[in-house]
Amino acid sequence: MGDAATMASTQSTFGWKVLHDVLADAGAGYGRTALVTGPMAAGKTALLNDFAEYATRQGIRVLKANCSPFGNTGAPGISRQLLGEHAPAVDPDGSATVLGITRLARSTTVLVLVDDLQHADRATGRLLTRLSGEIADRPVLLAAAVRTNTPHATHWLSAELAGRSAFRRISLASLTAEQVQSLAAADFGLPLTLDAASHILRISNGNLLITTALLRDAAGDHVVVGPSYAQAVLDCLHRLDPETRETAEAIAVAGGSSSPRLIAELADSEPEAVEEATRAMVAAGLLSDGGFRHPAAREAILRYIPRKRRALLGRQAAEALNADGASAEDAARWLDSFENGLVPAPLTECHSGEEFHLSGRRLETLLEARDIVGTIEQGIRDLASRENQRVMELEAGKLLVAADFPGLLRQAVGDRDPLARIDTASVRGARYAAAWALAGTLTGRTDARRTMSLANQALERGIFTDEAAPAVLAALRAQIHSGSPQQARGWCDRFLADDQNRDTTPWRAQLTAVRAETALAVGDHAAAVADAEQALSQLPPHQWGVRVGGPLATLLLAHTLAGTPADATALLRRRVPASLYETRYGLCYLYARGHHHLASGEHLPALADFLRCGRVLDNWGLDHGWRIPWRLSAAATHMAMGDYSKSVEYIVQALDRPRPPARETGGDESRFDLREEIFERLREAIGAPELPTVVAGLRNGEPLQNREHTDVPRYKIYDRNAICLQQLSPSERRVAVLAAKGISNQMIARELSVTVSTVEQHLTRTYRKLQLTDRRELRSRLG
Repeated sequence: MGDAATMASTQSTFGWKVLHDVLADAGAGYGRTALVTGPMAAGKTALLNDFAEYATRQGIRVLKANCSPFGNTGAPGISRQLLGEHAPAVDPDGSATVLGITRLARSTTVLVLVDDLQHADRATGRLLTRLSGEIADRPVLLAAAVRTNTPHATHWLSAELAGRSAFRRISLASLTAEQVQSLAAADFGLPLTLDAASHILRISNGNLLITTALLRDAAGDHVVVGPSYAQAVLDCLHRLDPETRETAEAIAVAGGSSSPRLIAELADSEPEAVEEATRAMVAAGLLSDGGFRHPAAREAILRYIPRKRRALLGRQAAEALNADGASAEDAARWLDSFENGLVPAPLTECHSGEEFHLSGRRLETLLEARDIVGTIEQGIRDLASRENQRVMELEAGKLLVAADFPGLLRQAVGDRDPLARIDTASVRGARYAAAWALAGTLTGRTDARRTMSLANQALERGIFTDEAAPAVLAALRAQIHSGSPQQARGWCDRFLADDQNRDTTPWRAQLTAVRAETALAVGDHAAAVADAEQALSQLPPHQWGVRVGGPLATLLLAHTLAGTPADATALLRRRVPASLYETRYGLCYLYARGHHHLASGEHLPALADFLRCGRVLDNWGLDHGWRIPWRLSAAATHMAMGDYSKSVEYIVQALDRPRPPARETGGDESRFDLREEIFERLREAIGAPELPTVVAGLRNGEPLQNREHTDVPRYKIYDRNAICLQQLSPSERRVAVLAAKGISNQMIARELSVTVSTVEQHLTRTYRKLQLTDRRELRSRLG
């Protein structure tokens, strides 16, 4: 029993003892059959392999075979594995193979080991049952292992073997907490407490392979779910049948709360097969209550799935969720979370503030940018008041960094306004004016007139050098954001035509990218494509860093507007830095990608991108300042999906945001008319390449063009409101209309000569009838 010390648990030691005893019986001429059963990774294969080594050292002839779901192993394959070159060429009923084994037993004891019996076909089953029946008076031990709780378990073969005389079953069940303690002490020298052992069991469900991995990662008495655990999960995944493995991948993609029907759809299987596969994975310690026992298991499997297949499964899951009744927004948010939140973006090493040069060292992550902004702010606090020029220089550098990483803009701007008088004759003054022009327009702290004044002051110096380039680019982008792209384009042409700047530099490549943005803004799509492609060709990707999102976004939107979606699709195959989405360039890339998806008919991915734009802007605190029309784009997406009600809600939200003066309306009637006109304009543009231009025009307050086809049936919002109000009683209708106008309950009660309690009761019934939750939704529906 010395070899038993290598066994991983008490139950394996018991299995070793049973095999040892039945082998002794076989050696005495009493043939035996033993069947080792247990869930995946319970130690069945390890037990057979260790026992085979022991038997070989005892001079016993060992014949080994392994059933497999891959290839045509079958009975002929098993015969070749057992007998090698002595296997019969033709053996339809297995008798020749059985005869070959019994001949070997004339001169020595024979141990026949067959693993993974759950994959055995009928012919293999007949061969093994025949062998079991022929060895009753011969020195042969037939030991097989079968995995329990599998969709394809060969229950009939287990029953056949169990019906033979001299049969022994060895069941390797899941480990217990006490066995985990013993294993930890014997193999890893870890004195685990019972609580820690129980914690490991909750993660592994007693799976020996996973338990061993957790013990390998453990730090003293502290359970750590580390790389060994992830690898053990993948090892278990590789041991699954192909169909069960696809079910595991589908569960990883869709999450544990999904229905068997959804999982079956993703796995291209049947719900009954999914339920069987799920039971097998529960027994194996991978799943619990339909989900993975630990988030690291799901992440490991998702990482294992090839990227393209994972993206395809994600989209299929989102579409299935939407078809199952989840709202388009919920499905889109799920898809966004799945595609972008799967693996945390790696953070590169931080840099100290001393390494930052105000001429613009390229920053790649929010962590770097936050470190720089904090360092500069500390430097400003440390300066004496007499050093105003130095303070202004540092303020400019801080704002330029924050404009690239807008999550820092609120902190960088604070409650300050730009200086009323700026000496832009100096480099420091020009940088300060340019930085404020961009930061002010992004945060909404400066109106278009003040933004243009600051940008022009910065640009009038007419210098584009490496030192001045960050400020010049900021001023140009401020002009684009404030609605003056033609003016910015003129400045770009002037700087690019300057003879002293003919050499290609990173700054000149960015200047070309800005000119592409101006071309796109004025509707010159061909020029936008040419300039953006030229900019990308001037620098290798690693030199662009996160700023590559700028020209890529321009190219995506330009190809979408030009009606060349294949070129846009090719752009999406380009890898972008993981930290791109922490930057201003990443937001533009998301918005452009959303319109490409919408033009391609991929509605849920489009909605996911637009909603993410809104969430990012809200997280940055810039939704009131940065004029990116994600709400109108989301409205267009819902319209394309046939959800007119949601479309109207987003149009209402867009009208509630700050608008240019041309869009201000005087009364409720004009507000209704404007909402109706916007809806109709979007409806006409759905499916047309120029939709992004229409959306941008509506957001910028451009006059609505006269429609040529006045006889086209229109979706009347008035009609929609009438349908809603018809569901209410006259009293409820009067209260709902007043509440939708923002009138308080007390004022409504006074106007209608009822009590406040009556008003509240009417509103409660109104919410229930119209399936609303609060006044905000009521206003969106009826306002």
